[in-house]
This record gives sequence, structure tokens and C-alpha cells, in this order.
Amino acid sequence: MRTKDVRRALVALGLPPDSSSELSSIVAAVDPTSTGFLTYDAFVSVAAAKLHMRGDDALDAEVDAAYRLFTQGSEGPITLNHLRRITRDLKEDNVGDDLLKDMIREANGGDVLQKGVTLEQFRDVMSRAGVF
Repeated sequence: MRTKDVRRALVALGLPPDSSSELSSIVAAVDPTSTGFLTYDAFVSVAAAKLHMRGDDALDAEVDAAYRLFTQGSEGPITLNHLRRITRDLKEDNVGDDLLKDMIREANGGDVLQKGVTLEQFRDVMSRAGVF
């Protein structure tokens, strides 16, 4: 990867450098001999370090934004209709209602299907899955 693409790649991952001096430090660390290139492993190390440095507020905002993608910006809960829309949008025609219902029940602890999935339940599922 070219060092001049490091900023763009970090921004694409939602991990933008906080300042131009941070970007300069990153580039100096991953390309100490100023070749203009860095290895994939070096970039992954930088991205991983930035991920671990994120605060709880940033993580909460990310979870909330993901939840609102499911609920189309409403407060929730995530319903069967929301999941149907997502599968339709993703052109996942082979996912039936039984599987979607099972997903809701798994997420809400086997609660009544009509109660859907709350933000806290969504956060818990995403955490268990290693997404957040």
C-alpha cells in the first residue's frame, strides 16, 4: 500500500487520524525508511491499535448507528418487518420468515416475537458475535 493512501484507508474504516501530526507519526512508524510504501501487516497493526484506543462513547455511537440502520432511524425495537426489509435490500431471497423469527427470539432471549429486539439486546448480540 502507498503511504499516501494511509489516511484514506483509515477514514474508510472509520478510524481517521486525529490530526496531521498523528498521520505523520503513523506514516513514520510504518515506513521508517521513507520508501513510500507499507506492508499490509503494518497497516493492520495501525488499524488495530486505533480500534483499541476508541473510547466507549465512540463504540456506543457506532452501535446506535447500526441499530438505527435496522429500524430506519426509529427508536426501535427491531421487528420482523425490519429484518424482512434488510433481507430484501440485500437480495437475500433464500432467508425465510422462520429464520428471521429465530433471529429475533435469539436476540431477545426467547421473549415474545412481537416485542422485537431492543437496543440493549442488539448491543449484547453484536458483542457476543464480536462485531462491537
